[in-house]
Amino acid sequence: MPVRRSTRYISKSSNKWNRTSKKRFANGKPWTPTEVKTLRKIYKDTPTKDIARKFRRTVSSVQAKAGDLGLKKTKTYLKKMRSNQWR
Repeated sequence: MPVRRSTRYISKSSNKWNRTSKKRFANGKPWTPTEVKTLRKIYKDTPTKDIARKFRRTVSSVQAKAGDLGLKKTKTYLKKMRSNQWR
C-alpha cells in the first residue's frame, strides 16, 4: 500500500516518487457546463477581460479554457482591437 505524503505517493516496492494526476482548476473550482456553453458563445467577439469578470475568474484561466476548447477570436475582432491599440 502506498504511503501518502502531500500530493505525491511513494510505493514501498519501487521507492520512486509519482505525482498524482489531480486536475487543477482556476480559483479552485471546475468549469460548469453552463459556463463552458456561455464561453463558447461569447469568446470570439468579447474582450477576455470582460469574460473573466463575468465568470469571476482570472484572464489566464479564461484563455486556458478557451485554448482547451479550441476557441479563437474572430479576425474582425482582432483587427478592431489592433486599430484601437495604436490610437
